[in-house]
Amino acid sequence: MSNLKPGTTLFPTERIEKFLCVLAIAALLLSCLAGCASRYTIKSPEYTRYNGEINQHKRLIRAQKSRIFQILTNKKAIQEVYPEGTIVTHESSLSYGMGTLVNTKVNHIFKLEWNTRVEEVIPHKMIRLRFLDGFFTGGTEIWEIEDQGEYTLVSHTIIVRPRGFLRKMAWILKVRRKHDKMVEAFLENLQKVLEAD
Repeated sequence: MSNLKPGTTLFPTERIEKFLCVLAIAALLLSCLAGCASRYTIKSPEYTRYNGEINQHKRLIRAQKSRIFQILTNKKAIQEVYPEGTIVTHESSLSYGMGTLVNTKVNHIFKLEWNTRVEEVIPHKMIRLRFLDGFFTGGTEIWEIEDQGEYTLVSHTIIVRPRGFLRKMAWILKVRRKHDKMVEAFLENLQKVLEAD
């Protein structure tokens, strides 16, 4: 004989149904938002060897490539260009190059911290870094510098694939927009510093 009262169920089916409904709505929301991109989200065959969303910012600056490269690779010079609240340190006392570890802390638009390692440097042309930890773990960051007549085109590209549902939602709903603001502020500051010389 069972001690169950009439109408009692062994399984909390209402809870399971609510959970599955919430899960279905979240999956639908994520699939809809996956197509939402900022104006800085691009598709390019140039970056197909990397796996993830490509987010790219460009700025034409009236300055020499060597001067731009010097700022990007000098920890004191780059710190003066980053927006207030962003702290960048190079973990190596040697000159900036392959293997240099770079720690970045953002504490103004949003709070994030991560480490990157320089994986490739072509002087006055390109710097490629790999995100070692933090929100963008496994992603790639690329700085490219190209002559464009009397100007220089500076491109900042990250290729990221946030892992896990919550990180994907955070990237889509908040982090990408904050990242875009920070990079645009950096490029604006870089342009002001270089064109004031």
